[in-house]
Amino acid sequence: MPEDKEVERGRKLLIPPFLTPQQEKKEQKKAERRVKIRGEDGIDEGVAKIPPDLYEALDKPSEVEVVAPGGSSHERKKIFKAVMSDKIPSGEVHVSPEDLRALGVAENTVVTIRKK
Repeated sequence: MPEDKEVERGRKLLIPPFLTPQQEKKEQKKAERRVKIRGEDGIDEGVAKIPPDLYEALDKPSEVEVVAPGGSSHERKKIFKAVMSDKIPSGEVHVSPEDLRALGVAENTVVTIRKK
């Protein structure tokens, strides 16, 4: 005849963290780069020409957001249509001079560019 054994329920076994399997952390890092912004005549307003390596790094965006420096509460942001151009040097983004004035930055200012 089987014996009726009562099993204690509700007790948990404490396992130290170094013995538990490592959980994969899912980090969704938003692709962004810091580049110099330059004004160039002949570019329409609202269009940013970016080099091929930056275009690939941002995962072929249709629109990019350019964030100009100025402190956390004074950041100036503007959204541009992204156009890839082989003539643009790596580490630079070219926009119209009117867009530079709208952002309130000078030529060769380092800005953050990210996929929108």
